[in-house]
Amino acid sequence: RLQRHICIRDRYMGISKSEMNKLIPMVNKLQEMFTYADLPFDVPLPQIVVVGAQSAGKSSVLESIVGKDFLPRGAGIVTRTPIILQLHREVTSRIALEDEKEVASTSSDRAIFAHKPEVVFTDFEEVRREIEARTDIIAGDKKGIAKQPIILKIYSAALLDLTLVDLPGLTKVPIGTQEKDIDKIIRELVLEYIRPLNTVILAVSPANVDLANSDSLHLAREVDPKGERTVGVITKLDLMDKGTDCVEALKGKLYPLKLGYVGVVCRAQQDILAKKSLQDALKSEALFFERSPIYASIKHVSGIQFLSSRLNKILIKHIKDCLPALKQAIDTQIQLRKDELKAYGIDILDEEAKNAPNNSLLFLLSNYSKYYQKSIQGDSLKDATSEYHIGARVNILFHEVYVKQLLELSPFDELTDEDIRTAILNAKALKPSLFIPEGAFESLIRLQIARLLDPSLMCALQVHNELRRCALHSDIVELQRYDKLQSKISEIMGELLQSCLEPTEKAIKDLIDIEIGYINVNHPDVLTGTTAILAMMSNPEKPMSKEQKEDFSKNGKSKPVVESKDKTDAKKPKEQKKTITVSSVDPRIELEVLNDDSGKKKKIKNHFSKGVNVFLPAMPDSIRAEGIPTSREELEVDIIKKLMKSYFSVVVTRVADMVPKIIMTFLVNKSYFECHDTLISKTFLEKNLKQLMEENPAIRDKREACHKKLTILQESQRTFTELRNAEAQLTPLLIKEFILMTTTK
Repeated sequence: RLQRHICIRDRYMGISKSEMNKLIPMVNKLQEMFTYADLPFDVPLPQIVVVGAQSAGKSSVLESIVGKDFLPRGAGIVTRTPIILQLHREVTSRIALEDEKEVASTSSDRAIFAHKPEVVFTDFEEVRREIEARTDIIAGDKKGIAKQPIILKIYSAALLDLTLVDLPGLTKVPIGTQEKDIDKIIRELVLEYIRPLNTVILAVSPANVDLANSDSLHLAREVDPKGERTVGVITKLDLMDKGTDCVEALKGKLYPLKLGYVGVVCRAQQDILAKKSLQDALKSEALFFERSPIYASIKHVSGIQFLSSRLNKILIKHIKDCLPALKQAIDTQIQLRKDELKAYGIDILDEEAKNAPNNSLLFLLSNYSKYYQKSIQGDSLKDATSEYHIGARVNILFHEVYVKQLLELSPFDELTDEDIRTAILNAKALKPSLFIPEGAFESLIRLQIARLLDPSLMCALQVHNELRRCALHSDIVELQRYDKLQSKISEIMGELLQSCLEPTEKAIKDLIDIEIGYINVNHPDVLTGTTAILAMMSNPEKPMSKEQKEDFSKNGKSKPVVESKDKTDAKKPKEQKKTITVSSVDPRIELEVLNDDSGKKKKIKNHFSKGVNVFLPAMPDSIRAEGIPTSREELEVDIIKKLMKSYFSVVVTRVADMVPKIIMTFLVNKSYFECHDTLISKTFLEKNLKQLMEENPAIRDKREACHKKLTILQESQRTFTELRNAEAQLTPLLIKEFILMTTTK
């Protein structure tokens, strides 16, 4: 009955042995997965973290628990990165006995590093060298400290399932090339590991140092002030001075801990140099406690073997206490991994393409066409609040960029009054005109209309680029798995959009040519010449002068308007000037000489014999209107400007309306309607469709890794569910057994 009660009690503490054996390895898998996969995990995984000062005996304790020499040794800081030891009890066969004990047949001990999962180490000297090499890679070769852990899995039939984290030893003085604040760096690293509530702290202290001065206990007390999750380990009991002992400390009377203390005796440095095996060291430890009159009374709760068993039970109970939060976090991760796996999709080549590759390809092309069309229509609601999609971007380009730019154009940009005067005189040519020649207006307005071509073509090109950007950056997850198919679709869409751009540009050029080809001054919105003159005459801001009105009605030379500053200036005698005007190109004709004094003209005959000759100046190569314009020229320029402004405004309005329509018809709508058929017709012309359907190796590897993670998470979920169900079944049994034993007594 007592044995049965003990069995039920053990089951209540840790459920059942077979189920307990699943618990720690499952957490180990989760720990490895979250460490190397960089997955977010809100709940820290339960683990035992070993904390101690340098030379406190941390490495000796860990090697004694494992039963192997594998940790680096030397002077100063040897452990410079966290080392996560995942100990697995490996059993190849089990024989169940009546007393529910199990006999395990041993197998070869081996070690596997998480960063080298394909390499199996059976020589633990090589394990030591690999730890040293990996430490140099992570933390450098200058005794630096790094946070990235080394995960080492050790399999042996002599082990209990356990997870231990070995951290750098606490120190106070930097050595050699170490950072000056090495003590702070190590302290922050240790606190980062022992701060989570799911962590059990294994505080190692040497027996020859007063517990009040223990660095490990002092640091543990900062994060666990009540001592609820700290296990004390006191080493070097055999090295204490005669007449002193640690019995009071081991019993928790000096510094109480809820999980208690365990005293151990490990190999001394001399034993290590003498190559004393760990098995012999365990025997020596057992003899020490048996023969010691001081520690004999607590020998059953002392030693490495008891420490291993104690830590195993503590870790299992700790995991059990964390199950609700741990299960909730795992459920969240399972859903995330399912969504990720769904995004990667199934391997079409392995499942669907073998039977119907064309159907799979057609499915992907149809999805792409729907994506492209929905993007243009604005039906895609994905990330609708983050940024503008293609339809909105084109709309903004039309109305807020292109039309705005056209309306801001001036018909007189890069056109001066001298240019207009030159054009007017060129239009008059040899014939003097009563009115402004229409040729001057038409030649000037054609030049300004031609300026509308470049921004219109640029608008079409930018819409083309927007459509191409949409075509290249599809958010179809299934398509991202196939690089070759994606490249082929991009190539086809590029050709389709280019074929649509060419007629679009031609239609825009034709539109501008139409506007240039026929200047319709009879348009109802265009200002007529008569209206322009009347408007100028009635303009209060710039009224026509009397001379301008007279000059405009005459056919002849216009005179500049000269106003005297005062009346006395008119009475001043004018300086004598002689002006010779040539009335004919024939030098034999009489010349007129104007005498300014008398105001009378005298005629002088040109006699060849007397050598009086008049020569015309040579004409320059280029002549254009310059200088101060006459009143008539000012009037003509103003009228031309009014007419140009009126007509240019009508043309700009018409072009700003027609160009977006052209772009929508020949580019956007055409690509929208021809996308699906073009993709299918050109893609299926490929000789080897299987090459197009070859999956990206990176995506395939990600899917396999995601599937593996999901499997581990689901196994953990099942294990935790089984543990919870088993506990629910065992609780009534324990109560019944307790009542039965009480009644029997």
